[in-house]
Amino acid sequence: MNKEAYKLANEIGANWEPASAYMGERLDRQEAEKYKEAVMGRIRAEHNRGLTKRKGKTRQKSFRRGMAAAACAAALVCSVAVFGEEVHAAIAQISWSISSALGLSKDLAAYRNVVRTSATDKGYVITLQEVVAAEGKVVVNYTLQREDGEAMEAVMIPIAELAINGKKIYSGSSGGGRFLDEEHTVTGVDMSYDVDDIDMAQENQFRLTFHELDVESDVKGKWEFQFYAEGADLIADTVRIPIQKEFVIEDGVSVTLEELSTNELEQRIGYHIEGSSTYIVMVQAEDDTGRKIQFSTRRFDGRNGDGYMQNEEMTDGGRIADNAGSVSLKLYATKLPEESGQMSHDYVQIGETIEVDIP
Repeated sequence: MNKEAYKLANEIGANWEPASAYMGERLDRQEAEKYKEAVMGRIRAEHNRGLTKRKGKTRQKSFRRGMAAAACAAALVCSVAVFGEEVHAAIAQISWSISSALGLSKDLAAYRNVVRTSATDKGYVITLQEVVAAEGKVVVNYTLQREDGEAMEAVMIPIAELAINGKKIYSGSSGGGRFLDEEHTVTGVDMSYDVDDIDMAQENQFRLTFHELDVESDVKGKWEFQFYAEGADLIADTVRIPIQKEFVIEDGVSVTLEELSTNELEQRIGYHIEGSSTYIVMVQAEDDTGRKIQFSTRRFDGRNGDGYMQNEEMTDGGRIADNAGSVSLKLYATKLPEESGQMSHDYVQIGETIEVDIP
């Protein structure tokens, strides 16, 4: 299918490979493995949650693989599905936006590409709903159903490989899923894929290939989607507020908070660590309307010391208020353990609270 056909689809609505954790030359192999284990332990502890569906209860499942990421690799082509009328009708009735999937109070309608294209294999239907291209990432939401319309025993999150302009992306991903109906016949999943070294403001060709239904599932197949998307509008509408404040952790180690950025999709604080890659940082923020927000490390590149913290509370409506005139920031840091991979949560405030004006 050519580019114009994929664009038309947008308009009408219609093997596990290890990837570099990017701990860089500053860390030897043992330190890098320790870093990876500790960070993954923290991510699992804070973000993984599961409610097992038994006797009418709903099982909700989520995961975060932001920094020490492995990438999904495999499979190629899968044809668009041909379903029975009942399943077709059920899919047509699902209108599940990225905004609702992420629990955002803001509407992303101006920035999303509506796809709503389905593929089937091994008796399961995956329907790609919407796509939002943003700076350094692409966010998608999709649904999973049995082809026969029967209920599923547990939430499954299909594993996907992302390619952009024909190049496989290994930078990491995060997301979660839940049942969308009481009968447990439809699972909704949202996923965010980190993207490096690609201009997301321009129109790019994306390919998502799912090759298994879940890391705990034996069902393997081929479900593939291709589409075009660009993030120019969202990137242009992002408010960027310089911070450029350096904090000294210890001799030779410093953290510079570089920029606070906010848009309809996310709020983040970019930072740079100089002198060491063995610290995890977070920021406690409070705007002048009284809203309190935590920015947690989502991405860190040990090769150059750059990373960003993301407001993880936006899914609960917890974002810096649109009418806020300033926000206070408190930087906290904790060092990765030297003897084990068990992550310490003993964060210590670094330096003084700073005030940042919001234009």
